[in-house]
Amino acid sequence: MAEQDTDPLSPTVTQVLDEYLAALHGDNAIDNDAADRLDSLLRTGKVPKPEQIDAALFPPPEGEEP
Repeated sequence: MAEQDTDPLSPTVTQVLDEYLAALHGDNAIDNDAADRLDSLLRTGKVPKPEQIDAALFPPPEGEEP
C-alpha cells in the first residue's frame, strides 16, 4: 500500500501514458512542450479539469497571466 502512495498510477497506465507521449512527440504538428505539460498533468493520478487541459495545451503568451 505504501507503494501506491508514492506512485498513483498503475504500471499499465504508466505504460499507456509512455506510449501516448512518444506518439505525441513523434507528431510534428504537436508542440513537444505542450505534450510534456499534458503528460505531467495526466500523471498526477487525478482527473484533470477541462481548464487544466486547456492551460497545458495552450498556455498564455509569455508575460500574460492566465
